[in-house]
Amino acid sequence: MPQDSGVKHAHLFDGRRRSAVLEEVGSGMFDLVVVGGGINGAGVAHDAALRGLRPLLLEQRDLAFGTSSRSSKLIHGGLRYLEHYQFKLVFEGTNERAVLRHVAPHLVKPLLFALPVYEGARHPLWMVDVGLWMYDSLSLFKVEKRHITLRSSKRMLEHEPLLRSEAMTGGIIYYDCMTDDARLTLENALAAAELGAPILTRARVVRIEGLKGPGPVRVTFQDLLSERLYTVMAKGIVNCTGPWTDATRRAARIEGTVLRPTKGVHIVLKHERLPVHHANALVAPQDGRVFFVIPWRGRSVIGTTDTDFEGNPDELEVTADDVAYLLEAANHFFPSCDLRAQDVLAAWVGLRPLIAADDAASESDVPREHKLFVDGRMLTIAGGKLTTYRRMVAEAVNAYADLVGLRVGPTRTARTMLPGARDLGSNVDDFAAKLAEDAPLPRAVVDRLVNVYGVRARDVVAYARDDLRLRDRICPDVDAIFAEVVHAVDRELALSVEDVLVRRTSLALLAEDQGLSAVERVADLMAERLGWTTAVRDLNIAEYRQAVGLTRAFAR
Repeated sequence: MPQDSGVKHAHLFDGRRRSAVLEEVGSGMFDLVVVGGGINGAGVAHDAALRGLRPLLLEQRDLAFGTSSRSSKLIHGGLRYLEHYQFKLVFEGTNERAVLRHVAPHLVKPLLFALPVYEGARHPLWMVDVGLWMYDSLSLFKVEKRHITLRSSKRMLEHEPLLRSEAMTGGIIYYDCMTDDARLTLENALAAAELGAPILTRARVVRIEGLKGPGPVRVTFQDLLSERLYTVMAKGIVNCTGPWTDATRRAARIEGTVLRPTKGVHIVLKHERLPVHHANALVAPQDGRVFFVIPWRGRSVIGTTDTDFEGNPDELEVTADDVAYLLEAANHFFPSCDLRAQDVLAAWVGLRPLIAADDAASESDVPREHKLFVDGRMLTIAGGKLTTYRRMVAEAVNAYADLVGLRVGPTRTARTMLPGARDLGSNVDDFAAKLAEDAPLPRAVVDRLVNVYGVRARDVVAYARDDLRLRDRICPDVDAIFAEVVHAVDRELALSVEDVLVRRTSLALLAEDQGLSAVERVADLMAERLGWTTAVRDLNIAEYRQAVGLTRAFAR
């Protein structure tokens, strides 16, 4: 358990401040309690705090533990929504893409996509070309590069040579973006904390009372580290718990189901086994679903599946059927690669918290729009997608303020830089070059740090400068260093080995051994910082190995 002793002037997200934060939330009245620390919860806390409200955020596990670290990591307008004439969704998505490029340029990066077209496809090349002109125009042409139409297989294969050439009629090269979803969530939470919002992880809400009474709403949560119960008072609740939405509503004795969650799996391979030059948008031959093959941090990612899920969101597994589906689809388009299950380095699985719809026959037909539900003084936000989180949470804060009678100004998040982007400048590479001048680290390591932390990379470099031990790579095949472990504990609210290796550094997804060879050294560093007993250290190691095991259930 984190210790407070000896910590003076600690960073807001220092895990050793936990006792002080628990003491703080026990007094006073909050304008709102945000339940859930995913992208929507962190976004609501940030937006509300920017507008002068006092929010408290409670998360039962870690920031971005659920869907918000298990997405396709794309910031996109949703090209396929044009097929269903969902122009509003595409307009919102493409314009939010431009906003996020502005407020978090270190996290939201342009990415070129290849979209090959084959004979017999549902949409011929000319129609896809028209769709891309609509896609670019709905973004008001706020694009890094406009799309290119390639009217022969020869020209398409010049861009992506390993694609199946048989029956190819041409293709499109177009632009969208990619992000680090977990770190985008973290920076929203950090920005909220800087504005005075207490953020508590390992805080599971067990009871919500008083939603319809005259007095304050009472929220009882359990601190999972001490097992103590705490009750806080607020004017109301915003429920942002994603796949746990219905469970949170039941904590308030609200009956009924609003979600139809679907399971999405991604698998990670060495880039040499699937050396794509672009993100490829493809149609699975098994069922006609769109899936992607994406170059990502020196690896290649294939995803995603889309299957109904009924069960405990805490017990998701990647099954052999999930992996077989993705490999079959990828091998269809890249036959020379001959991909097999043993090529899979890592995987991640998440649930899309989609809104139940009676007329949605298949999983892929479930609407991606978000919806707000009101139960007394609790507002629930469900559905939606990562790209439009900022717009969704602004709408939620507006609706919540009306619900409980608070006066707030307009949202300011579209012009407020996230912490890693402040003073970063217009060129991320220029900042990295300047930081590398006197950093005691290889240039590749510095480049990675800047593209993960933005200006906050200076803090990581400072740890490495002060302690030679922290300059070593955590895993030999990834440019992440041990200074990031200490930084995660001191400045990013990391309280477990899993927090560090999965959501702060992504090593569980990137490293060839998923970080297992380094787990004991990581645990030792965290134990020094957090005052863990030997038993707590060993438990953290065991829990991390178990978490990795769930993502590799397909290999049993």
